[in-house]
Amino acid sequence: MEAYLWFCSLDAASGFWAVMMTRRARKISAFVCALGHFEWLRMPFGLKNTPMIYQRMIDNALWGFVQPKGGWANFSEKMRIAETADAEDRAGVAEASVGPTEAPRTKFEADRALSTTESAVVTLVNSPVAMYSSGEPDESSLTVC
Repeated sequence: MEAYLWFCSLDAASGFWAVMMTRRARKISAFVCALGHFEWLRMPFGLKNTPMIYQRMIDNALWGFVQPKGGWANFSEKMRIAETADAEDRAGVAEASVGPTEAPRTKFEADRALSTTESAVVTLVNSPVAMYSSGEPDESSLTVC
C-alpha cells in the first residue's frame, strides 16, 4: 500500500439513498397501499436501472482519480485500434460474405456470426485488468456465476 498516493474506503451500504429521484421517476415508481399513495423521493433498491445509475454517479465522482494503465494516450491508442478492428469486422457484413474456403452466405448469416463474437472494443472496456493502473481485477471478475 505504500506505493499508492491515496487510500480511500467507501461505505456504499446505503448508497442508492443518496440519489434523488427525478419528478418523472417519482410518478413512475409510485405505489398505492392501504395507507395511501406513496412516491419515492430517493432512489430505492430493487428498481431495474438503480445499479446502473448509481454506478454512473460513482464513476463521475471518481473520474479524475482513476487513471488507465499507461495513461490516457495509451488507452486512446488501444481504443482506436479496437474500433478500427471492429469496423473492419463489421465491413464484411454490408454485403454477402464470401471467404476463401466458405460458400456465399447472406447478410443475416454474416451478421449473426459476427454478433456471437465479442468485439475488440467491448473486450477492452469490460476487461477487469486491462484498463486501470492497479492491475488488480475488480470484484465483478471475482464472483462465481
